[in-house]
Amino acid sequence: MYCQHCGAEIGPGDKFCQNCGAPAAARQAAELSSALRAAQEFSPGAAAVPAEDLPDTPSLTRDFAVTRERFNLILGGTLLWGFLMNILFCVFLGRAAARLPYGVVTIAYVVLAFTGILINTRSQKPLWSFVGYNLVVLPLGLVLSALIADAGADAVRETFQITAAVTAGMLLLSNRKPELFSRMGPCLLGALLLALAAELVSFLFSRSFEAVNVVVALIFCGYIGFDWARAQQRPCTADNAIDSACALYLDIINLALRILASRSRRRD
Repeated sequence: MYCQHCGAEIGPGDKFCQNCGAPAAARQAAELSSALRAAQEFSPGAAAVPAEDLPDTPSLTRDFAVTRERFNLILGGTLLWGFLMNILFCVFLGRAAARLPYGVVTIAYVVLAFTGILINTRSQKPLWSFVGYNLVVLPLGLVLSALIADAGADAVRETFQITAAVTAGMLLLSNRKPELFSRMGPCLLGALLLALAAELVSFLFSRSFEAVNVVVALIFCGYIGFDWARAQQRPCTADNAIDSACALYLDIINLALRILASRSRRRD
């Protein structure tokens, strides 16, 4: 793997470029993606409208009420769309993305994703919320395609297996103990902010703290259960389903990025 800043080779397990000190791409992507999830918590949302006050006629330009089953179907379909876009990016754009200038990728990643979060959280129209969701998904897909191209097949396969197993386990646990996860929000956010502060310190001093990476992965395990429990408590509207899918997408992708950053050290 090569540094996207200066082009020097980065050895297996290195968190920083030995030539220019820039963080490795996997580390940089994981930290930026975690910051996106924290920013989502602070993004001001639009005033909620009770589901019973909304029409039940499907429309992309206005919110509408749905049954709980359809709510989860929209949520799941939106999640699948995001992961499908990521897969397509990785298949067709992996090597090309790895050759893009480091600064261009980072700036596009930050600007588009933060704009997407703002649109997704502020809008009460399903179409605009879905546009915001895609502005989060597509730049992350571009970064993922570059990382996966360098990580190696074994690391990618292990990351997929672990992420899928952990996500399924947390969703099942959240269904059984929703009251437990519903109370975890402030604790998870506080822990995430502390972890991001620790990573900022490690970046400033060009140090690597693998324990922080593990802690952040555990935080996002909790966030998967928390956001699923919170989604099941929200009014059943199409817009809320898309908003919930965006939060869960960031949780799952963050978990995968953290696992990939660790597992890629074992590549040949």
